[in-house]
Amino acid sequence: MSTINNKVIDQAFKICCDIYNIDKNTLINSKNRSDKIIKPKRLLIYFLYNDLEVKHMRMKKYFKDLHHSTSIYHVNRFEYEIKKHKEVKRQYDLFISEMCRHNIYGLGFYEKRKEIKRLLKEINKITND
Repeated sequence: MSTINNKVIDQAFKICCDIYNIDKNTLINSKNRSDKIIKPKRLLIYFLYNDLEVKHMRMKKYFKDLHHSTSIYHVNRFEYEIKKHKEVKRQYDLFISEMCRHNIYGLGFYEKRKEIKRLLKEINKITND
């Protein structure tokens, strides 16, 4: 994984820990299922998978003993929660806003990335029809 990607991931952990007021070591190493641990962990797994395209099998590099099936569950659960719970959506929006503020890739990176993903889906839909 590139050094830039590692810097982005480090920044994501820092921002998430600040938002949820949790220690990074606790977040990475804890197997505790309390909301205080699960909510920030779930947000980060979702971000790593969706925005940085970290594969589920590689999540264990960032979270101790995290099985790929657990990573899949957290991504699916977070997608559900972000649609159903305004507070989860608000915290994720705050997280993304902070990530954009500290973006080391340059201005507009996340917006451009979203647009590229949308275009790829559109291309795939056209070619599969």
